[in-house]
Amino acid sequence: MLRWSLSTVRTRGGLDGVSHHRFFRSFTAQNRQTNRFLHAKAPSPAGLAIEPAGSCSPDRTTGVPHLDTQPTAPHTRDSNGKHLTVKEGRVPRLPYNAQVDTVAIDALRSFLLQGPEDIHIYPPNKLRRLYRSAEWRGQLGQLDSSMLSTLISIFGSLCIGSRERCAYDSPLLSRVQGEVVVDHRGYAPFVLNAASLKVQLGMVLTDSDRFWLMRVALAATGVLVSDSCDKVSRKKLAVLINRARIHYYAIRSHSFHPGVHVPYLQALLDTRDPRYVEILAKDMSYMLRTHRSCHPKTLQVFYQLILKHGTTLSRRSREVIVSSLCIRLQRAHHTCHSELQSEGGSATPGIDTSCYDHPLDVSWVARYLSTFLFQPLDRRSLHHHRSWFMEELFTVFSPSQELSQRWMALTLVTLFQSCPSVAIIGSASLDDLPLEQLQSHGTACWQVIFGLATLEKLVKPSALSSTERALPGRDSIRDILCALYEKWLQVVNARTVPRDVACAVMASFFKLASIVHDPSLVEGCLALCDLGALWGPASFKSLTKHHNHSNTFMTAQYLLALLRLHGPNADMVLRTIDAISTNVHWQRGVLSTVVRELASTELELALAALDIVKKAGMAIDSGPIDVLATSFTRGGTLEQAVRFLKDWKSQLSQEQRDMLMGAIAFRIHDVKLVRSFPRTSALVVDAIAGLYDSQSPPTHLRKRLEGMLLICCQHGRAQEAVDVVFGITRNTPKYFIPSFWHGLCRTLLRHRQFKSAVKVLTVVKSVYPSISRQLLNMVANAAIRARATRVAEGFHDQLNRSTKLYLWYRAQFNLPSERRIPRNITSLKLSSFLCDLSHKDPTFEYLFGELLEAGRVGAAKRIFARVAPIASSSRRTVLGNLLLHGVSTQPTPRNGRRLRKLLSLIEELARRHGFQPDRVTVNIIVKAMINWRTMFDNVRLRALFNHFIRVGYPPGDYSSQNLPFGSPPAGRLFMIGEIRLSSHVDFERHVKPLYRMFVKAFYARGDVEAARRVAEILSVEGGRYRYASAKERKT
Repeated sequence: MLRWSLSTVRTRGGLDGVSHHRFFRSFTAQNRQTNRFLHAKAPSPAGLAIEPAGSCSPDRTTGVPHLDTQPTAPHTRDSNGKHLTVKEGRVPRLPYNAQVDTVAIDALRSFLLQGPEDIHIYPPNKLRRLYRSAEWRGQLGQLDSSMLSTLISIFGSLCIGSRERCAYDSPLLSRVQGEVVVDHRGYAPFVLNAASLKVQLGMVLTDSDRFWLMRVALAATGVLVSDSCDKVSRKKLAVLINRARIHYYAIRSHSFHPGVHVPYLQALLDTRDPRYVEILAKDMSYMLRTHRSCHPKTLQVFYQLILKHGTTLSRRSREVIVSSLCIRLQRAHHTCHSELQSEGGSATPGIDTSCYDHPLDVSWVARYLSTFLFQPLDRRSLHHHRSWFMEELFTVFSPSQELSQRWMALTLVTLFQSCPSVAIIGSASLDDLPLEQLQSHGTACWQVIFGLATLEKLVKPSALSSTERALPGRDSIRDILCALYEKWLQVVNARTVPRDVACAVMASFFKLASIVHDPSLVEGCLALCDLGALWGPASFKSLTKHHNHSNTFMTAQYLLALLRLHGPNADMVLRTIDAISTNVHWQRGVLSTVVRELASTELELALAALDIVKKAGMAIDSGPIDVLATSFTRGGTLEQAVRFLKDWKSQLSQEQRDMLMGAIAFRIHDVKLVRSFPRTSALVVDAIAGLYDSQSPPTHLRKRLEGMLLICCQHGRAQEAVDVVFGITRNTPKYFIPSFWHGLCRTLLRHRQFKSAVKVLTVVKSVYPSISRQLLNMVANAAIRARATRVAEGFHDQLNRSTKLYLWYRAQFNLPSERRIPRNITSLKLSSFLCDLSHKDPTFEYLFGELLEAGRVGAAKRIFARVAPIASSSRRTVLGNLLLHGVSTQPTPRNGRRLRKLLSLIEELARRHGFQPDRVTVNIIVKAMINWRTMFDNVRLRALFNHFIRVGYPPGDYSSQNLPFGSPPAGRLFMIGEIRLSSHVDFERHVKPLYRMFVKAFYARGDVEAARRVAEILSVEGGRYRYASAKERKT
């Protein structure tokens, strides 16, 4: 009875949500049976097992079947109308008249039916639990087709583990937030179960359902591709790919999104199996025939197929691919022809209807031909070269051509489009091309165009910046160029190529020949231009009316080749360009093209070309100048950038000038140690003076400009830098902040530029009067120390009384020995002067220290007693430490008597005058203790250092528990332990002097190990202090 009651309570308590009474044992059995049924009948991770059926039953389109029915392999139709037999388990049933808890299905329906204004956020695990709970209770049949499709989409997105936008994403995916485990086995069963339920209930699988079923199958193949050597893995892989292909074939004609095609095609390519590669070739040909525009991601898969498996594809697959391209060209040409006729235009527009303004190079020609292959032909974007382009395409890919020629043309397009991703194998692939197989002039021209365009993409731009550095693969590139030159010679003799395209090809030959440094090839190309009459009147059929301007880019590349091979010879360049044409407008266009081509990679040659332009007296366009200014902000030598800014500033905008000046100021720190820097600094100062003579620089350049001017002052250009500062201050008086004036004065005084410092004082006095007095005293002090008495006498009347006495006192020690007055005699005037001097005067501390150095301790005590009542606490501490330091440095008494005298003086000052000792006082006491060697040996010094670590001094890598020395505790501390110290410890004022005293003391006592240990602690703490200071300055 108790067991029965317990089972009933557990069942009614909501263990499974069912509220009717039944025995616990029967409940357990049913639950076990249901779980076994679900797992036994669960679908394969690969996808739905759908087979065509010979016969079909009527379609179930009238609602959801009753839960008590037992369907057996229902027959239904998919979205394509095929009869399908479903091999899936039936929906689990509950006992008749059971009262079922509907919390899970209601929550699931509420989530699936929420609108844009609802914000119900579910984590993935909660969505899984709701689905499992509704599935166990047999309530999933209450969901309609759109709800199940939404679940398939959400679980599919979670299965592939990507939050990127896909072709069939559900709007509710953004409402599922939380951590998702990237594992295809985690959510794949839910996708398959939901799809199986749709088929079982007679619903049609939509394109979205089939897309996610395909993605689930493809996600499962990723694990098996690496284990493809195993027989079992190969069999599973075949099943998965076959089922993914079934779903892909059902939706590929309905969707053109790359997210539908690329995963499937890439999965076939990743298998590296010849069977699947053949299937990939057929599927790719279908896509080429049906898609009006090929997405770049899809084309990348196509290019990989051609490059990796082009040699192993069967003849039939190759024929299918190139035939698809031919069909595509015919349809595109027919569409363009129809659009022209529908708009009343001519059916065959003339080739001379427009003129292009940009230079026509071989890369542009190759890119345009590739666009004709894979992109739709929009009449509005058609170029005037379209007639020859279409003729060339139909010639190369015509079915009358041999398959090897058409396939080789497609391989060339693939190599060109795949660069530089195939830069490692690019030269080898071009070298292996069977050039002799291409017989017709059209295919030969095709190979020359794409071969040259691919070589230009393979050659790195850095190879152009230095003619002395060896170019990788230079010999192979030269051999390929020679072979392409031979093929091009046949084309030129046939004269079937438009003049503009011929000029573009010859320009590429000139460019590549100069890169590989082959003068003979340049001469051969020059002869070929003469043979084709490309310099003079048009003998080819021309695509433009302006025949004299079609060879501008080719002439520019020829001049570039001369500059690279023979150096910047102005007479040679001008003589060559005059021999070709005397049209000034044409010459200006050629030189502008030369500068534009050199501006991005070869800045030195670009400057040389600008000098040639200046020598010829021409004015080129502003476009190349702008490109060159941008290039100098990223590279080039500092001297070249400064020279360019100085010579061509008139053609630069104010924004470009400021940008270039900021780049120069930023890079000047890297080259200031070069031997030629003084000449460069002179150019920098001249450029700044000429740039900002009538206007002030922008505020964002102030910090860099200040640093650049200080560096110029340090390298012998102080006068010019000060003139620049005066010029900027004249336009904007407070452009420079006070800290710059302090730094400028210190820099000038450090390099003995006293006259320039005096000039700076006159400007500071008018701009910042508050700091002029301080800078005046600084200059006077430095001038007296350096014995520049004439400079000091110039503004002697502007100094206050204390500074004059200070300068006089300093001057006594700078006199020759026969005129020098002894210190004890000069100090007699100091005592009476300090009695009348305010303790707040900036020279009071120095004069007070001089009085102590002269041995006038009694006079110093009397002056301290007079100042102490009116001074602040911090000021008393500073002056008291000066007095204590002067007493400790007196020659007599020594050792113990000196220490006792020092300690008694501290007690007297604290008792009578309110002196508060600080950590500087402690350092003074420690210094007196260290000097008493007979009392304080190395053992006691170690104990004393341990004591300082205990009381809070920086320990380095040690701590108060792990002391640096294993010495016994210190004995008498001589009042150190009685001083109440603040918690603040300054590294520069307190720690560094103290630790240095210990290092010297240990070395003096022969304890090298202790000295090195303290020095190591000091080094560690110094590094931490510098890091903290740098971080504080940044913030």
